[in-house]
Amino acid sequence: MACQLHEPHTGQWLTRSPEYIGWKTFSIRFLWLHGIPGAGKTVLLSHIAEDIRHYCLARQADAFGFAYYYCHFSRGQDEAPHLLRWVIGQLCRQINGIPPEVKQLFREGTQPSISQLLGVLAVVIQSFSRVYLAIDALDESSKRDEILKLLVRIAKDEKFQRILLLATSRKELEIERMLSNVTTDMSLSNSYVDEDIKSFIDNKLSEDYQFSRWPQNLKLEIESALVKGANGM
Repeated sequence: MACQLHEPHTGQWLTRSPEYIGWKTFSIRFLWLHGIPGAGKTVLLSHIAEDIRHYCLARQADAFGFAYYYCHFSRGQDEAPHLLRWVIGQLCRQINGIPPEVKQLFREGTQPSISQLLGVLAVVIQSFSRVYLAIDALDESSKRDEILKLLVRIAKDEKFQRILLLATSRKELEIERMLSNVTTDMSLSNSYVDEDIKSFIDNKLSEDYQFSRWPQNLKLEIESALVKGANGM
């Protein structure tokens, strides 16, 4: 699992950033995190998922809900309906119940349309005062236009104002064009990440017996070169 790759004490840069705090506290509706391949977007999303899960469980009286979804090119399909079904399922588990509208779709025995699924989602989120929805790797969706259109629709529709969206991807022109009017974007190549990389390198240099014996000025040179060359990765 991606969360097992998370290095302790890293990822904290995001949780203390103004953008993430704004998203978490409902002043930012849709946060888009973008970075180059290898920047650790999926590992970071797993860290976000754990942070939000604990945040919501600690505030059960506030009725906060949470759901996560990971896009993957191997599915080779329109992920929009798959995403909606997955989110509805996660939220129903959190309310320990199945609304009549969900049961009705099941009884019909056919593949529900996007509109039907959105209608059910609008009903389910009424059980929550706030729902956090995090989606990883939008760029890996083989039919990304559909999932992007879906997210834009959710971001703009008043029926879904309780949903706070967060998505990760590479910074590709198509994604940027479709999300630019509905998101606050944040690059994963920034000074906060550099501090995380520095922390990781410091730990490795101090933990390793051979490295720990090196002169401090040499360790500082290595640290500076690695942070500069990492480019946010």
